Amino acid sequence: MFAWKGETLEEYWDCTNRMLTWPDSDGPDILVDDGGDATLLIHEGVKAERHFAKTGEFPDPDSTSNAEFKQVLRIIRDGLKAGLTQKWTKMSEKLIGVSEETTTGVARLN
Repeated sequence: MFAWKGETLEEYWDCTNRMLTWPDSDGPDILVDDGGDATLLIHEGVKAERHFAKTGEFPDPDSTSNAEFKQVLRIIRDGLKAGLTQKWTKMSEKLIGVSEETTTGVARLN
């Protein structure tokens, strides 16, 4: 994944989403995930897809004051609205493992 000076949170999370968006939506088998961002997005995506299947409700970015988590919810919401109702679930089923080494990422994974 690429980053650049002055990158916004929205741009960063859009890049994370694009990195995980494969043509067949099955994604990677293994992640080397510095900070746990990709892993967080997958887990939250699965959670939101399950909730959406039961209730038809979309994630609400305004439900949190955390600026980063707002972006996570925005990405997931926009995907669900575009009809990607199994993207993260399908990806999680193929994912075998995650390697994480930062304190931030380990705390997120817990």
